Amino acid sequence: MKIIVSVILLAFIAISCGTNKKVYAPPFEEGEETEAVVVKENAQATTQTTQKMENTKPVVSREEKVTMTHGDVLKRYNVIVGSFSNETNAINLRNKLNGMGYTSIIMRNENGMNRVSIAGFDEEAPARAELLRVREKYPEYSDAWLLISKK
Repeated sequence: MKIIVSVILLAFIAISCGTNKKVYAPPFEEGEETEAVVVKENAQATTQTTQKMENTKPVVSREEKVTMTHGDVLKRYNVIVGSFSNETNAINLRNKLNGMGYTSIIMRNENGMNRVSIAGFDEEAPARAELLRVREKYPEYSDAWLLISKK
């Protein structure tokens, strides 16, 4: 009986010594402001400027096997601004983007979803930069994400 009481007491002590801190926190939460330091270098000096990033959502990337259904060239990294089960809706968005001066494409994944890409890249870094630029320039695409096409 003493052993059972001792084990229960030790368990209670171990539980009560826990922390109240979050174990995991996403990089940005809605409404949270963060500060980023951007370093600009030139031949003479290094200067630092501070920029505020308000309501910045993390860059979501997803790897999918896709086939191109409308467009010219399928790149490895694609900035997705729309995803539709109805192909007509995807074509309407593609036409709108092409009218805005973009060369957009439509890809279909294995589940039949039509992904509309506003821009495609061979490398990840420029794709992420374009994704952030699109989110900033077009608030209606603030939920844009990065599709990495599987080979």
